[in-house]
This record gives sequence, C-alpha cells and structure tokens, in this order.
Amino acid sequence: MNIRQYKETDFTRLASIYDAARPHEFYQEEGDFIFTPWSKDEYMMAVFSQSKVYVYEEEDILGFCGFTGDRINWLFVDSINRGEGVGQKLLAYVLCQLEGSARLSVWKSNERAKGLYLKSGFRITSEFSLNFQGKERLMNTMVYP
Repeated sequence: MNIRQYKETDFTRLASIYDAARPHEFYQEEGDFIFTPWSKDEYMMAVFSQSKVYVYEEEDILGFCGFTGDRINWLFVDSINRGEGVGQKLLAYVLCQLEGSARLSVWKSNERAKGLYLKSGFRITSEFSLNFQGKERLMNTMVYP
C-alpha cells in the first residue's frame, strides 16, 4: 500500500475511477441519470484544480481522496476494490492531513458512503435539497469529529 500525492500523470486513471463510480452514488435513487465525463465537467474540473488530492496505489491506483480547506471533495475507489479498506485508509490519511475538523456532503440515499463516514467518526449535522437533473434530491452534511 502506498498513499501519495496526486501527479498530473495520474489524471486519466482518476477520471476512469470517477466516471465508473459516479453512477453508484445513486444506487438507491429512482430515475435514469446522465453523467458528464469528469474531464468534460467544467465545474468539477475547477474544484479538482483547487483540491489537494492523494491516491492509493498498489500496482495501480485503486482510489483517490481530495480536499480543499477542511472540505473533503472526493473519495472514490475503483469498483473492483470496494470493500477492501481502500476508502477507509484514504479517508484516515486525509483526516490526518487536515489536522482537526473536516466536512463533506453526501447524497442522503448513499448509505454505503454514509456508513464509511459514520464508522470513521463523522456525524450528520444537516440535510439540504439540491436540484440534480431536474429533480430535488436530499443531501446530508457530515462533519468530523
């Protein structure tokens, strides 16, 4: 296991992980979704360019996590490696980098992600609605510790 800072040469692999994982965020939501490839999403690319990003690497990159200030923006793991502790290790590493508090937003229906965050010491502090592809959907704000 090796967790290291992101390099530009990692982008194609990170985009592949993100694009494949994105639909899984909505596994409990009804509807057909259209996802813009990460590299074509101007807003996401702007956030990414401002984020400090770390990758989890063995022979290949298995996942990544990034943050801006105290806000965790990204935590994605290759679907083949979910359930192997990659996300938990990345999150623990990033929390050490943040040296204190952290916050994030997660779809309320994404129980798998919320379970990881709750197990890692986050707590749900609020709920808000966001229009996503023409429908209001609920999100949770979570904070650590």
